[in-house]
Amino acid sequence: MGVIYRAGDDVAELLIPYLRDKGCRLSDAEIEALYHAASLGRMTSSEFWQGCGVDGDDADYTAGHSLSSGLKDLLADVTARGICVACLSNDVSEWAAPQRDHFGLAEFIDPWCISGDIGVRKPDAEAFLTLLSMIGADPGECLFVDDRQKNVDAARAVGFEAVLFETGCLASLLRPKRQHPRGVRNASGDVP
Repeated sequence: MGVIYRAGDDVAELLIPYLRDKGCRLSDAEIEALYHAASLGRMTSSEFWQGCGVDGDDADYTAGHSLSSGLKDLLADVTARGICVACLSNDVSEWAAPQRDHFGLAEFIDPWCISGDIGVRKPDAEAFLTLLSMIGADPGECLFVDDRQKNVDAARAVGFEAVLFETGCLASLLRPKRQHPRGVRNASGDVP
């Protein structure tokens, strides 16, 4: 959220308004606590909706998300160069798959390391280590992009090259012949 998807704070920008439209009377803090538990895989999305006292629908809720401008162009460019793109996201398991399917992101991004599946969220170092295990890479071979400074700092502490996503960041990553951070290699092992 905030990099792949336009909403930087999906709970405040999308989830809470969705729940309010459904008649949820919980406080924002109570919703946030339930979401946090669901995003750690401690409850299913059905249990989350039930805990919020609404008849929520995963597909209906996730349809409110939109991609960041320029994302598909960036993904097409980097994957054409043979660069592996993976996703590390704090999200509810049942919401992550429909979103990526709806936007056709699976052809560009693999693997998807979702907090609801692994039981740990960024900025916990274990989330980054789990991603590294999934992709079989050392942190210095990876560029991590996030819209939250605490996640960028945590990635750097683990050894990633990391940048803070800001407005226009995707366009700057698309510049021709952009030199990637040390160790980021394409499928042939060359630095692109």
